[in-house]
Parts: sequence; structure tokens; C-alpha cells
Amino acid sequence: MRTRAFRLGFSVWLAAFSLLGCTQKTHSVVCTSTYAGVAKRLVFPAVHEPYAVMPLDIGERFRLKVVYLREPWRSASLNVYAYAQSQDGDLLLQEGKYLPPFSTSPSGGRFGFTGRQLVYSAQQRELEYWCELSP
Repeated sequence: MRTRAFRLGFSVWLAAFSLLGCTQKTHSVVCTSTYAGVAKRLVFPAVHEPYAVMPLDIGERFRLKVVYLREPWRSASLNVYAYAQSQDGDLLLQEGKYLPPFSTSPSGGRFGFTGRQLVYSAQQRELEYWCELSP
């Protein structure tokens, strides 16, 4: 009888612990960028306030920003922005908008939901990037 009660108590504890782990899992978008031969992985967590997201620096020449809204579901969206840095401020070069259901890859390839993107600044600098949902 004790063994049965112990197993039941342990099972309840294990279930509660695993649920706690599931609720704390952060959802994010991971982008892989390459500029001047340097590859960099950028992580953008899901947010509730889209205007608070700041772009991340890539080689002091480009910036990349991903706004990942998961909730409420009716407003869910994924927006990707690529900027060129200049003395006058950031210049938007590319904007991508994605709506649910978010796919893992547009063609089953290795370049995530965005596919391989090549973006060029006015100075002919090239930024390569692609983004995927974190597993």
C-alpha cells in the first residue's frame, strides 16, 4: 500500500514539474546572418510589445529586427526588418511579414521560414540571413 501511495505521489509531482517546465519554455525566432564572412546567430524572443523590440547589430553595417507576436492569436504575426546603418540613421532595406500558421521552411530546405535572403546596401555591402522558429 505504501509503495502504491509513493508511486502515485511521485507521479503527481513529476507531472506538475514537467508542466512547469513546459510553461516556461520561451518561444523565439533564431536568425543566422552572414556579413563579411562572419556568421552570427541572433535570437529574438516572442514579445507582447512590438514597439519595444530593438534591432541587433551586424558588423556595424547592418541591423536586423524580428517582431514575433504570438498572442493574442488573432494578432499573431512575425515581421522581419533589415536595415543599413548610416550616419543619418538606419535605412530600411527589407521588410518581411509572415502570418500563422508559421511554417518551418517555405520549400522544405534548410533556410527556415524566410528562405535565404540577400540584402544589399547603397554601398554594395551584402547581408545574407535566414530565420527559423526555435525548436
